[in-house]
Amino acid sequence: MLRAATALLLTATPLMAQNVYGSATLSFGQGDTVGAPVGIQGAEGTLANTRADLSFGRLAANGLYLQADLGLGASDNANSAPNTANTSNSLILRAGRAADRFSYGAFLGALQSDHDNDATDDAMRVLAGIEGSWSLNERWDFNGHLGYLAGDSGSDSAATVTDGIFTGVGVTYAATSRLNIGTSIGYLNAKMDAPQNVVELWTLELRADYQIVAVPGLSLFAAAQYGESHQKEVIGPDDITDTTSIMAGITYRFGAKRPKTTNLTYLEPFLANTGGILE
Repeated sequence: MLRAATALLLTATPLMAQNVYGSATLSFGQGDTVGAPVGIQGAEGTLANTRADLSFGRLAANGLYLQADLGLGASDNANSAPNTANTSNSLILRAGRAADRFSYGAFLGALQSDHDNDATDDAMRVLAGIEGSWSLNERWDFNGHLGYLAGDSGSDSAATVTDGIFTGVGVTYAATSRLNIGTSIGYLNAKMDAPQNVVELWTLELRADYQIVAVPGLSLFAAAQYGESHQKEVIGPDDITDTTSIMAGITYRFGAKRPKTTNLTYLEPFLANTGGILE
């Protein structure tokens, strides 16, 4: 009986392990902001950013998956930028189905950030949406998503984000067996409650990931992102804020095949200047 139980455990354990996957990422960088409108208490200048991301999921034999993503970020703003977060954290839950060449699913998440280190202006955002990806062949991968964002920026800011719709598409090209190059474009359309102005955000990101042969699952990456936040004023000229960010870091992945999910960090330039942040 003991031998049979031991044999069953040894046989089942590798199968169970193959269904579990995850990743850990540590990154550093900086963002440069110009033209930040006073109406939403933005701050021009350069901010240093550090963040850690953890992802954990399980992919069943029939393709169904459950995944949780946790992000922790910090910005060195020296309390000089009221509407730029000192610290931020996010939790996103995902569920869907993955096949050989495509995957589709839905996500639900919450974003919280602390601004100028006091209790009166913590921002909380909630978001939900759908996503999908498609592999054309072994080299080309495409992905897209559509979501809804709502929340507030605490009592320190009159210009609070009330709701918004965001979407994006991306493509990744496997240049070699170790080097992946990707680009993505994102768009958000939201309202401010004081005054009731429409704010649009366009972002473009370029990214390269390089796998380290000596350590399976370990890779280095570098990314550059440009974002333009356009606040359409009812009276007077529009406010336009440009943010350029550069990040570099290291990622470790483990587990078997994982579904391709979308990256929502393009929302950062908008939320960082409206009392919230998603890094």
